[in-house]
Amino acid sequence: MISLRTPLGRKNLEALSGVFLLLFLVEHLIANTLLLLSDPEPYRWYTSSVGASIFVRILEVVLFVLFITHIVVGLVMRLHHRQIQRRNPKLPKPKNFSTRFIGYTGVIILIFLIIHLLRFFIPNRVLETKGFDLYTEAHAAFASLPYTVFYAVSMLALASHLRHGIRSSLFSFRFIPREYIARIKTIASWMGFIVPLGLAGIALWLFVVGNLM
Repeated sequence: MISLRTPLGRKNLEALSGVFLLLFLVEHLIANTLLLLSDPEPYRWYTSSVGASIFVRILEVVLFVLFITHIVVGLVMRLHHRQIQRRNPKLPKPKNFSTRFIGYTGVIILIFLIIHLLRFFIPNRVLETKGFDLYTEAHAAFASLPYTVFYAVSMLALASHLRHGIRSSLFSFRFIPREYIARIKTIASWMGFIVPLGLAGIALWLFVVGNLM
C-alpha cells in the first residue's frame, strides 16, 4: 500500500505513474510511425479504430489522472527537496545533469503537454470538431519550423526527464530483486532514450518532407 504521508510513498507513486506514462509513450511512438506513410489511411484507421473503443476512452481518463498525479507529486517532492537544501546549504548538489535539472525539464514537458493537447487532443477527442483530421493536422504542424523545433526540444527534455525517472524508480520499487536492477536499468534507460528521440525524429522527418522535398 502506497502512503502519500511519507517521502518514500510519494516517490513510489511518482515512479509508478511514470512507468504507465512511459508505456503510453511507446504506443504513441508506434502510432506516429504511421505518419511517415504517404498514404494517410493506415494512420486514420488506427486512430479511428482505437478512438472508438470504450476501453481506450477509459484509459484516456486514467492517463489524465496519472498525468495530474505525476505532476502534483513531483512538484511536492521538488519543493520538499528544496526546503531540505535551504536548511542544509552544505549538501552537495547532484552532479548528474538529468537529476540536477529534473524540475526544469518537468516544466518544459508540462508546457509542451498543454500546447499539444490544445492542438490535437481537445479538437479531436473532446470537441470532436467536424472535419478535423489528425493526419493532416500533424503534417501541417510539423511543416512549421517553430513548432517542430519546440517539439524536438521538448522531446530532448523528456529524454532527460525519463533518464532520471527510470534510474530513480528502480530504486523505489523494492519488489525488484537487486540482482536484476542493472539489467532492467539498461533496458529501461535505452527505452526512455529511444522513445522520445524517435518521436523527435519523426517530427524532423515530416518537416523535411513537408518543406524540402
